[in-house]
Amino acid sequence: MAITIPDEHVAGLVRILNLSSEQSQLVANALEEAKSVSARGLTTLVVKNLPSLAAKDAREIVQTLLSLYNARASTDIKVGQFAKELMAAAKQIDIPTSHSADALQSLTALLSVKSLSMISKARGIHTDHENIFCSVRILTDLRPVFDVDVKEEPAGFVIAHMLKLGFHHTGKHTAVHVAMDKMDIDMMIVALQRAKEKAATLASLVQGKAGFAILAD
Repeated sequence: MAITIPDEHVAGLVRILNLSSEQSQLVANALEEAKSVSARGLTTLVVKNLPSLAAKDAREIVQTLLSLYNARASTDIKVGQFAKELMAAAKQIDIPTSHSADALQSLTALLSVKSLSMISKARGIHTDHENIFCSVRILTDLRPVFDVDVKEEPAGFVIAHMLKLGFHHTGKHTAVHVAMDKMDIDMMIVALQRAKEKAATLASLVQGKAGFAILAD
């Protein structure tokens, strides 16, 4: 497979490839404690395990690793081969490394963290849809109701709600606007609360009785 390294992750990859074997293992140990793919949370774990690493550098490493895990999660390529392909791509754009053998070993170790691999794959399954939720906002305003003669004061007002639902459609961000009234909002609240309760019930069943972990929810 041909790997292309995005410009925004070049600096992070440089830092990863120049970690010592000991530093790489400490970062890998930190990532083993991952409960989610939150960049902020993972950065905190890394800095905690490797205090000598500046927070900015740790953040770059984490963000680059998350991108690499996401890329590998969409393929069936083995970690070792993926790391070799990545090293080849780094060489093509003249990314400096300390010792190639050590860098390859460190990179392989960092890409072999089981907890992070499973969470990344779960997130991939979670978002493998045509439309993916991005944001939501409800705009509320008053709209006047006039009688025949619009020069007279309005007879009353209508409270109007506009739901702005942002989502990604085949990789591109878009939005849809839906008019709502009070009953619609109540209906949505009930539906969302019901979804939370169903998720809690399923999580309890899977984790408690079956003994499986919920990797993404």
